[in-house]
Amino acid sequence: MNQETQRDPSRVQGGDLTHLPDGLITLNLSLCTNRLGPPPGAVAALHHFLDHHAHRLMPPPYEAPSPPYRAERLYLQAVADRLGVNEQDMLPGRGVTEFLVILARLLRPSRVAVITPEYTETMRLFSYADFHGPADGVQDTADLRLQRLRAAMRTHDHVVLSNPSNPMGHYLPRAQLIQACAENPAAVLVVDEEYIEFQGPGLSLAGADVTNLIVLQSTGKTYGITATRAGMLWTRNSRLHRRVQDELPSWPLSLLDITLATAALRDTAWLPTALGRTNTAARRLQTLLTGRFGTAVADSDIHYRFLHLDNPYPALEHLHAHGISGRLFTRTARGSVPGLRLMTPTTDAEFEQLRTALNTLPEGRPA
Repeated sequence: MNQETQRDPSRVQGGDLTHLPDGLITLNLSLCTNRLGPPPGAVAALHHFLDHHAHRLMPPPYEAPSPPYRAERLYLQAVADRLGVNEQDMLPGRGVTEFLVILARLLRPSRVAVITPEYTETMRLFSYADFHGPADGVQDTADLRLQRLRAAMRTHDHVVLSNPSNPMGHYLPRAQLIQACAENPAAVLVVDEEYIEFQGPGLSLAGADVTNLIVLQSTGKTYGITATRAGMLWTRNSRLHRRVQDELPSWPLSLLDITLATAALRDTAWLPTALGRTNTAARRLQTLLTGRFGTAVADSDIHYRFLHLDNPYPALEHLHAHGISGRLFTRTARGSVPGLRLMTPTTDAEFEQLRTALNTLPEGRPA
């Protein structure tokens, strides 16, 4: 790793390619958003709003002249329709992150466990929690992750995980998580479902008939609009619902976020087509990476892949030299495992660029 990388945290994560020579074709695979988005219908809705309703940006984002008819209800109704749940069980917020910030503060006095490896921001916000990771030297699997979850729910008040997991991509089946909640009614399970749509339709835990469950989602990653901040919390736990609601600002979502996110959710034809293309490309990426790294590639059905590498820096630097970024993970962060996460390329040219880079990659040591 060069000194410039050591100085700049954004480059340690692997996503910054601005230091590369001019003229080099760059391919950013460090993000895990839907690179086929945004849906054209959502962009058109935003243009239409700005062309014909820009005056509505002046007052607070009500959908009617007087409260409590707030504009974010349009977004919640669209989410509720998609998930088949009761709108009253949801709260709007600025993506998943706002809810993680609130929950990390509200849950601190209790016994909290985080099933790791996990989303970097979750581990940072819940740094006070018990981290339940795989044993040293053991490559994690969905089954091992489920075992740790069940054990944590027997001993803790709250358990936090992403499903599918970030950065590994492991998915725990809906029925097994609902069973874990039913078997441990004293423990509340908090599930970040940021990537659930990439796993397949109809898999969300939202709507499950349990009261010790909190589900977090956003429209950012799925629809390729991560720069907007629109998300929701679902729960049938009235006490936690009320406590989180008390922490939210008066208008959690901006009118522009609502316009774009709601239009994306209502463009029902775009998502299946986009995810179908993404899933096909993900299987192609799996074949490419396993051919080069073998069992070091995490086994998953998600739109990114994790490479277990004892020392990921040489591979990252090599990819950078070919204009490709990946997301770097090291042992230094508590709860993390070393390796690289690569997002799925979307075109033949991008795949060829990655293939060329991998074919010239010096032999490394898988974890």
